[in-house]
Amino acid sequence: MSRFQKILTSFSISLIFFISAPQAFAFPNFDFDGKADFAVFRPTDKNWYSLSSELKTFAAVQWGAENDQLVPADYDGDGLTDEAVYRNGSWFIRKSRDGEFFSVNWGANVQVPGGYVADEPVAGDFDGDGVYDIAVFRPADGTWYVLRSTSGFSQNYPLIFKWGKLGDIPVPADYDGDGKTDLAVFRYTETRWYILESRTEKLHAVQFGSVGIDRLVPHDYTGDGKADIAVYRRGNWLILRSDDNRVENQFFGEAGDQPVPADYDNDGSTDFAVFRNGDWFILNSSDGAFASIRFGQAGDIPLAFLDAKPSIVGVP
Repeated sequence: MSRFQKILTSFSISLIFFISAPQAFAFPNFDFDGKADFAVFRPTDKNWYSLSSELKTFAAVQWGAENDQLVPADYDGDGLTDEAVYRNGSWFIRKSRDGEFFSVNWGANVQVPGGYVADEPVAGDFDGDGVYDIAVFRPADGTWYVLRSTSGFSQNYPLIFKWGKLGDIPVPADYDGDGKTDLAVFRYTETRWYILESRTEKLHAVQFGSVGIDRLVPHDYTGDGKADIAVYRRGNWLILRSDDNRVENQFFGEAGDQPVPADYDNDGSTDFAVFRNGDWFILNSSDGAFASIRFGQAGDIPLAFLDAKPSIVGVP
């Protein structure tokens, strides 16, 4: 067992320990131009709607059910986003490569004092092969369960890590820039981020954000290849820059908007962006220009919003 694995499996949750990685491609991505595409899921008709930034073409795919958790990512390694949902411990994935479907049972509801807590899907590239792994975070005891793409998502060779405790919010991303998703949680009782770097095995514990009003939006806003700790607060973006450790404050959006940060201009940095009842508003990081587009409608779920986690969760 490696030193990294020993650290993960032996940590006590009573100690200070510490989940679109800046992704190898723009997210959501349904073409090959390097720009994030506009895409939404419409619960009323179970359709995924996307607009290719490269081809300017529209696509609609029906996949999933109204109450499914959306877990789109590149699970087949072709560089494009696959439609995928998580439902009561089962993953249903439609591969973009050939349109074929596969499913994996991975996740559970775990009993805790006072009730049950469901596992949370946390797909990421934990093994650094450029393909997303199927993974869940178990809030009941702070354990991560990962099925690696390099093993064909085999349940015979899972990675199991202890990192967190009941009430923690997973915020996985590549905070150290090594191409692997790092284990990380936000502990709302402390407003603190606990991050374990996969490259250095180093722990970071950083207090940042406010409970309840913030959305947790870690992305690479500086373009240095590392995810920045960041929150969106009613139209205000607060970024703890990984390149110089300064706090950047950017007003963009309004209270009630959904943050949809992504690289829409293909400059390698995440752009500030919000979704408002079918309208997208974007501040390009490349030149500071403002852009807007109408795509979707009220009630749609923009795919770029899926990584924006709430800063507090209910526990039994």
